[in-house]
Amino acid sequence: MTALLLQLVVLLAAGVIVVRAEPALNRMSRCTPFMIRASFHLLTLGAVAEIVFILSGEVPSWQTAITTVGVAALLVCERRLRLLCPSPRRKQTS
Repeated sequence: MTALLLQLVVLLAAGVIVVRAEPALNRMSRCTPFMIRASFHLLTLGAVAEIVFILSGEVPSWQTAITTVGVAALLVCERRLRLLCPSPRRKQTS
């Protein structure tokens, strides 16, 4: 039961990370600092890898579950994602 619970928790948290980080990556421009861009790429890649490993039957450790849930919570609570990765401005037609 514990293994199934760990898999479910990490699967949901990794899904949240992908859902929050992928649109932020799409909004990034050349002006986005390298460290922010690299961080979001690594977060997305790690979350996708975690999903793949869980779907292949691996059981994550409780340390991984705590870390993944913590990162997902940070991304859900982060309101500055729009400021860090602003969407391109639309041209106004008059």
